Amino acid sequence: MSSTPSSSSKPLSAPVTASHSAAISQAPTPNFDASRRQSQGSLHTQATPRKSQGSRRQHRNQRRPGQGGNGHLDQEDEMAEIRALRNASSRRGQTSITHLMSYALPPRPHDYHHAPYSRSYRRNPSWGAGSGYHPADKARYIHANYRFVVEPNGKYASQAADADEHIDWSDVLQVIASAESQQTSCPICLSEPVAPRMAKCGHIFCLPCLMRFMSTSNGDSAEKKQPRWRKCPICEDSVYLSDVRPVRFYAGQESPLPRPGDDVILRLMARNAKSTLALPKEGAAEVLQPGKDVPWHFAANVLDYARIMRGTGGYMAEQFDREVEDLLKQEKEDELLYHEDNQWTQKATRAIIAAKERAAEMDETATAEPATAPESSQPRHGEQDFYFYMSPPHLYLSPLDIRILKTKYGAFSAFPSTLLPRVEHISTGHVVDDSLRKRAKYLGHLPRGCLISFLECDWTDIVAPEILETFSEEIERRRRRNREKATQEERERLQAERIEAAAIRDARRHLGPVDEEVTVRFGSTGIDEPPVDMNDFLPLGAEGTTPPNPRPGFSSLSDISTSPSGRRTVWGTPMVGAPPEAIPSRPKADDGWLRDAEVLETLGAADLAVQLEAFGVEPNGGTSSGSAAAASSGGGGKKKKKQKITLMSTGGRRGL
Repeated sequence: MSSTPSSSSKPLSAPVTASHSAAISQAPTPNFDASRRQSQGSLHTQATPRKSQGSRRQHRNQRRPGQGGNGHLDQEDEMAEIRALRNASSRRGQTSITHLMSYALPPRPHDYHHAPYSRSYRRNPSWGAGSGYHPADKARYIHANYRFVVEPNGKYASQAADADEHIDWSDVLQVIASAESQQTSCPICLSEPVAPRMAKCGHIFCLPCLMRFMSTSNGDSAEKKQPRWRKCPICEDSVYLSDVRPVRFYAGQESPLPRPGDDVILRLMARNAKSTLALPKEGAAEVLQPGKDVPWHFAANVLDYARIMRGTGGYMAEQFDREVEDLLKQEKEDELLYHEDNQWTQKATRAIIAAKERAAEMDETATAEPATAPESSQPRHGEQDFYFYMSPPHLYLSPLDIRILKTKYGAFSAFPSTLLPRVEHISTGHVVDDSLRKRAKYLGHLPRGCLISFLECDWTDIVAPEILETFSEEIERRRRRNREKATQEERERLQAERIEAAAIRDARRHLGPVDEEVTVRFGSTGIDEPPVDMNDFLPLGAEGTTPPNPRPGFSSLSDISTSPSGRRTVWGTPMVGAPPEAIPSRPKADDGWLRDAEVLETLGAADLAVQLEAFGVEPNGGTSSGSAAAASSGGGGKKKKKQKITLMSTGGRRGL
């Protein structure tokens, strides 16, 4: 009996077939081949499964979506790739090169919660770690490492209570960056940014450079109808000109990062338990009041220490005026040094003036704020929950140093407002996370992902010796740990240098003199190439170097050689020219000048003697006899030097 029924036969088990078809209709299409098989099966009566295959646990209809080696997301990615590569006219000869592109699309807006991600999908993810698409990570980095001047009329109660709550980018008036540790250059002109602007991806550009970059067109006529945007030249994120924000590089009370042995200024900070605002203890009572969320920029120490502050129209107008001055200065420099036109500088100036006019329309509520502030409550000296020492931007004391000061002063509120200790060691690279917040609760005002450093100081001049004696073991253990770490790092550095030197020596053993000189001058290419054989560079000879159809005069080039047997000029250089026998003879032409032999023939013996006497030269016979007579009759006198005629001739022939 045939296992495949004909189109006219009836199914053997109607109930099983019905259940099987229902399972197929309810389950999602597993892959492209299955959908193709279903479309083909519609032309014929559906086959009856044997032994109730649809009810078995190993059957594919009984598996959960996404289970197995190929998940639903993998199949959807393959289908999307097939549709992208498929041509309507021809479906053959298509080759996928998407693996050569370091780019991944953002996740498609589908509901993936019902299917766990397969192992093969997580090997090449299109979102999250390793995908190259991290808009949330970039926004988190900006939120954690920069400070912001925000709209004066916004509501920021959640940001004031939770450091991880992000600020709406539309409420940001200005981004404040550190002039000491966050100074950067424009990625377009590679110079210090003039009128700097930050995109949502976190990269900072000059405003004229950004406007010129935005004006570039790909030739699309419909592009002008949409908002102007371009891909960031660094990270290729979408950059809109309307989304950029002004940047101010501000140092304030921040100093360069200290080194071991330097003195550092530490200020005592105060913070309420339910607030993310931490300010110096001196003057903090007027700002740290209940019911306040974000302070104004003009309050005491707010511009130097607060992470979020309210701005005013006057403040933004002042910042815009400073940017206009910088643009005018840059315009003069470009005109004098590079002879460039000021087209984009003027456009940037007009854009800043327009932004200044919009900033003037802000509600000036800051003028009435100082008068209403003292009515809320009495100053709250001593009611702050956390006290800690800090040096801008994010330098904090280590736990051992805090315990030493706690032993000396008794209470955190009794700490002096300023300390000047000497730095022994700086522990850098600490990232704020939940575990660090649990260990050091006074760091709860810092957002997750913020980079901080801990200072280990020498308290010999500040703390009494008897107090330091109680912590001598811990201090000595810390110093020993630092010494061992420095020794280990130095050992690893020397070992790395030895390994590199050994690799260079091994490479030189396989190199010839030419390759070694090239490696010393230009470095190694990292490609294993065979050594150069100098026998491959033989001098040109007369045989084997002429073209198939030799031309007259070509053989003369093959005679050029470095061997000493070649014909040379009077200067010792190889003579470029054909041998005398190869030069065709030319008929003698009378040019009107007498030859040397003809001149001697025309002169008589008497005329020749007269000319020789005029030169002070005697004939051969007289010269020899006269010289002998002078030598014999001279006695002890000075012997007269014999004069000779030197005939010189340039024997080199000019090549024809």
